[in-house]
Amino acid sequence: MYGNVESSQAGLGPGSREACSDLCPTEENLYEPLDPPIAAPSQKRAPDPPVTECCSREKLVLVGTVALGVSVLMNVLFLVVGARHTAALTEALEAEKAKVMLNTASQSFLLYNEDHRKCVEAKGQHLTATACRPDAAAQRFQWLHGGRLRGWESQRCVTATRGQNLALVRLEPCRDDGTLQRWECRGGGLLALAGYDLYFNYGNNQKQTVMLYTGDREWSRWVIHGSQDDVCSRSCCPPCSKGWIYFGNSCYFYSKTASPWEGAQSFCSTLGTQLLEVDSPEEKDHVRTMLQSSSWLGIRDEEVEGTWKRANGTIVPWESSSWHRNEPNGGHQENCAVVRQDGEWYDYPCTSELPWVCEGHP
Repeated sequence: MYGNVESSQAGLGPGSREACSDLCPTEENLYEPLDPPIAAPSQKRAPDPPVTECCSREKLVLVGTVALGVSVLMNVLFLVVGARHTAALTEALEAEKAKVMLNTASQSFLLYNEDHRKCVEAKGQHLTATACRPDAAAQRFQWLHGGRLRGWESQRCVTATRGQNLALVRLEPCRDDGTLQRWECRGGGLLALAGYDLYFNYGNNQKQTVMLYTGDREWSRWVIHGSQDDVCSRSCCPPCSKGWIYFGNSCYFYSKTASPWEGAQSFCSTLGTQLLEVDSPEEKDHVRTMLQSSSWLGIRDEEVEGTWKRANGTIVPWESSSWHRNEPNGGHQENCAVVRQDGEWYDYPCTSELPWVCEGHP
């Protein structure tokens, strides 16, 4: 769910695959780093005519001063150009995200529980299970970008009050960073709060109020009313921006250019993401299928040799790591880590130039 959504713009027919493809065209990667700085051309000059030793010293001092000034000027110029490129990249990213947020919403549909033969209806903030009325705006929902469900009538998002069993589910203003507003489909019609084994449930109470529940039986199973289709079948466009890959409720950017570790980390940070951190066997398998070459990981041991830390300062437990046998073995000369195509980790000099992977939430 993974938040795949189709357009609700005027002029696009219901369920149109052409509409989806028009919304999500294949484009040049918006997020690939801009061209590297062009080295300043070397300047050759004719040899100086013979001079006295005194004049020669003065000229050497003058030449050195000029060279230093030119060097400082070029560095300032590169910094200014780099800052402009970074600002342009950030602006383009925000514009792309805003466009996706504005234009992508699925067709409306009814959430139907076959076991009770009832549909979800919005009554103010509350969600209840009641008799299905396909023409009722209060019973219609849409998928939005990022795995969010929105009530069609209220334009508010389906939100869990807490990430706990028996927590109520209701409608609240949609937020791009709302972790309790993200939903994902599981097998057999289960609709789960993303990242939790908690399911959108009919609610075992007199008011039939929708809530989260750990049980995964019939009361937690939903389809599209009028069909046997999975709830996520109404989505079409990926939850991630163009050039990014969606997996496990995260978006991944696989760079095609190379950079030292610091440059790669800075690039990801500029986009509000982080260098890749492989935290599970499933994520390791995904990365292994996508990598074209060895790429930077977001961990290093510069502070204390042998203690590998993430960007947020937490230590990577040895049992959850994927070091190749006899690795890490580079000592103080290799304080950064890479992942190769086989999924194994190696320590590398941080100044090496390698591709990288950014990871962040949709």
